[in-house]
Amino acid sequence: MRKKNIMWGRFTLVAILTCCIVLLGILGCFRLSEFLHPTKYIKIDENTINIKIPYKENGEIVENVLTLPRGTSVEVRESSANSNSSMIRYQGKEFSIDNKYLADSLDECVKTDYVYPRRLVNLYSSKNGKLSNAIVEKGEQVKVVDVSGQDLNLDTGVVNWYKVEKNDKTYWLNGHYVETNKAALEKSYSSSIVYSTYWDQFYGDKYSKNAYIDQVDYKPFAKISYEDNPIRTDLNCLHVSLNNLVNYKDYFLNLNKTTSINSYCVELKGDEGYLWYKSDVPDQYMSKNNSVCDNAIVSKNELSKLFKEFQDEGYYMIGRIVAFKDNLFAMNNKSAALTDKKGNLLLHNNSYWPSAYSRETWMYIVDIAKEVAQCNVNEIQFDYVRFPDGMLQSTLDEAIDFKNKYNESKVSALQGFLMYAKLSLMDQQVYVGADIFAWPVVAEDDQDIGQFLPAMASVVDVISPMPYLDHFSQGSMGIEEPTLEPMETLYKFSSIAMRQLDKIESSCVYRTWIQGYSCSTNDIQEQIKGINKAGYEGYMVWYGNGNPNDYQKLEEGFIDSAIEKEES
Repeated sequence: MRKKNIMWGRFTLVAILTCCIVLLGILGCFRLSEFLHPTKYIKIDENTINIKIPYKENGEIVENVLTLPRGTSVEVRESSANSNSSMIRYQGKEFSIDNKYLADSLDECVKTDYVYPRRLVNLYSSKNGKLSNAIVEKGEQVKVVDVSGQDLNLDTGVVNWYKVEKNDKTYWLNGHYVETNKAALEKSYSSSIVYSTYWDQFYGDKYSKNAYIDQVDYKPFAKISYEDNPIRTDLNCLHVSLNNLVNYKDYFLNLNKTTSINSYCVELKGDEGYLWYKSDVPDQYMSKNNSVCDNAIVSKNELSKLFKEFQDEGYYMIGRIVAFKDNLFAMNNKSAALTDKKGNLLLHNNSYWPSAYSRETWMYIVDIAKEVAQCNVNEIQFDYVRFPDGMLQSTLDEAIDFKNKYNESKVSALQGFLMYAKLSLMDQQVYVGADIFAWPVVAEDDQDIGQFLPAMASVVDVISPMPYLDHFSQGSMGIEEPTLEPMETLYKFSSIAMRQLDKIESSCVYRTWIQGYSCSTNDIQEQIKGINKAGYEGYMVWYGNGNPNDYQKLEEGFIDSAIEKEES
């Protein structure tokens, strides 16, 4: 028995020693491989670099372009002390690259002494924190005091955060706003944009260029499609109030069985300022006895469960948030609202308006959006992203205090808000959409309300114009009677929008509203066909609060808008 135990002990010892030798051998191979073929990281001033890789095709030399984001890890296959370049391997491809583009660590990839904003930007008090009153101007040299490779997005090459210094204080600056060298800063993304100079006659020579071009950033965001929430272009969507969605849940849950409806745009914040779910945000910006949630229908948890139930049935859920039309916020925050010169709130169309220039307003709206983003929405849609209309004479008479602290154009302020919203919601992987009136699109300016299609579409994931048939007068877009020609009206309008969107480097989805009220089933179908004729798919039907009695009459009109894709 003792001999048997000794034999088993020796066998176990030999086995352990063998495993250790094999393990050491494997580790040695890894170390040898790392020594012979070390890992390096792509170091560039811009977010990406294009590498041209030549290869033969049908006996001719052609080039394949490979795009590498900053921070991409590559394997060095061959390097020489006498050469300025190295042969590297990436995803099975081998190619030569200048050694100046190779770094030993991610921290080295992002190290820079200064950054240069492409537009006016408020600095953050902390990462993902509140906006401070400190700003940096377009083109200003901003001192970087710290930056970490951990803040580098390896998919896009964008540095998410720089710690910077301004007037002997430190702040945080989002890397989406900046370049790390002046050459990149001077690159133009707006040279092909067409705009009307109509408003120059009121506000002065070159006003339009300054408002629409000089103050605005047209550098495109990297295309985004979240793995668990892919971007959609083929949505057939109805607008509905949260109250109707709750009270008639079975009707809306089953509508995809009898129609092509596959999405709902649900109003969560109305244009008086009321929130229809119980929110924690208002108490942070208003008095504790505010009435913002007095008419709330559900809790956050109930809202999340409701939307999940619809998502499980195949619906794409959009949360609609009214932005700069809000009686309740304005009354509680006069310093952030439009007032007359005596400080009295400006009443316009029976409503008080928070100022779209006010960063306090921005943060309130976006904090609500961030809260909604946790409730199983696929997308946040901002409505009333504008200044009030018809304010020209009052503006010229200097009768209104717009709270324009930083001397921004209206277009720049709205784009700034949308950029702030998009950057704030990226981590939660929901998309950002914005509504826009039809007339700024047709007129190719902002109609003095700040809505300029190229500026907004350069930022958001989805742009949604509102070309309702009864909003067009006789002869509009060359159409004798737009209300009687729904297909031609939507075709002409969408074609005008496409011409402008094609001039910017944006991956923004075009998903237009269509008129549901005062329409027949045939009118609905014709509007959708007009959109398709222009080369777009997707629509959203506006019929007020979305009463099922109204929608039932139009169900045959809710056809599929998807355009059949040809196989590659």
